[in-house]
Amino acid sequence: MPEYDVIFIAPPFRQGNETMWKQFDYFFPPYGMAQIAAYVREKSYSVHLIDCITACPDLNDFPRYFRENYTEKGIRARFYGITAVTPIINHALMIGQWVRESDPAATIILGGPHPTHMAGELIHHPAIDAIVMGEGELTFLELLEKQEWKNIHGLLFKTRGEDGQFSLVRNPEREQIADLDTIPLPAYDLVDVNAYKAPGYSHRGVPSMSVVTSRGCTGRCSFCSKVFHKVSMRSPGHIMEELRLLYHQYGIRQIIFYDDTFTISRERIIGLCERIREELPGLVWTCFARVDTVDAELLKSMKTAGCEHVMYGVENFDTNVLQMIRKNISVDQVFSAVRATQAAGIECRVSLMIGNPGETKDTIKYNMKMIRKLKPDYLQVLIFHPLPGAPLYQEWREEGRITAERWEDFNFTRPVSEHPNLTPKQIRSYYLRMYAAFYLHPRFIFNELLKLNRKAQWSRIYWGGRALLSFFFKNLRLLMKGGKP
Repeated sequence: MPEYDVIFIAPPFRQGNETMWKQFDYFFPPYGMAQIAAYVREKSYSVHLIDCITACPDLNDFPRYFRENYTEKGIRARFYGITAVTPIINHALMIGQWVRESDPAATIILGGPHPTHMAGELIHHPAIDAIVMGEGELTFLELLEKQEWKNIHGLLFKTRGEDGQFSLVRNPEREQIADLDTIPLPAYDLVDVNAYKAPGYSHRGVPSMSVVTSRGCTGRCSFCSKVFHKVSMRSPGHIMEELRLLYHQYGIRQIIFYDDTFTISRERIIGLCERIREELPGLVWTCFARVDTVDAELLKSMKTAGCEHVMYGVENFDTNVLQMIRKNISVDQVFSAVRATQAAGIECRVSLMIGNPGETKDTIKYNMKMIRKLKPDYLQVLIFHPLPGAPLYQEWREEGRITAERWEDFNFTRPVSEHPNLTPKQIRSYYLRMYAAFYLHPRFIFNELLKLNRKAQWSRIYWGGRALLSFFFKNLRLLMKGGKP
């Protein structure tokens, strides 16, 4: 008899060495998987969760880890659920194969953003029995309830015919969960909460945790994939229940809200800020937002509730490029949002992309000029990637424009597609130059030194400075050789 109904497994995932943010070496629990675990456990099913980032960070060590901690101890499960995003999908498949070898009778289910969009390809892997497409709570519950697979929405699976040959069955899509308050809080007791840490840019030397308060995004960017086709949200009361748990039971003092657009509902965030101010004084937090969803009053409310840092996905300052990637924001909105954020006393991080459709050397130089004019507190630079499931991905794949040979290359640090105006070396060089121009500028260094009068900043500046030096040192050769791409 299996000891668990389901064992969930999150493969190890850390940024590749070529991204600056890898140098911060941050990691958080598999939030969506912890929600699914909590949901099916609430229905009286036994669950267990292996987060490899803390339990077994070395992928190659997983066979030994699994054998010694599970197989040799007779610990098995009816189902094994494995999640993955694009850069680590091969890690997930390797883990599935190792689990299959240890437990040949196991039923192995794959889920997550990448499997949702690439299910038709991944289902052919011999270790995978089925793929959950989209949200996993209801689909996994119906699997555990032993419903007939052909009746479970959101499931793609293999079935063996009388001739012994496999065929595929793709069931209808599952409707998105509208009321996220029906989902219990993540099963934090299944992970080691104290083993995780925040990114260096928001690190205060206090216990930190990520929280997601909504699913979906209203944006229609051509490079971005969509797991959720509309936005569903948790109520302020439901969010506060989680924040109180983290604050009082686990000692968490910093929250990183990982919603695609935390500020999508102005009224909801103002209500949440009121509750945080009243019930959790001293809690600080950061979030992601769109520049067209904030205003001075909202930002002031966020600041008084402990918000310290907001990141805006700007992507580009060239109007034509913005139109080509369907960003649906204006440069005026960018400047207005950043100015209002800084005026409220909140640090602002802006994210740009290099190698966008329509990009040229001139537009990149224009972006470097505009970022100096904008003067955000921090800058993130990514190399343009059309992700699997994005409108551009399938189109470019059919045209033969996707050049990446490995899913691991989809980490936003190197081009994965052909560009008509720029070579891969030029894109990579500009990527590094934009970082260097911002973070090695005397203004940035001076502003960071001014923050040293705040004790909480010492840790962040130490780790941030170390990350910058490590990043630039590793890429010094290209910076020197590629100075004039």
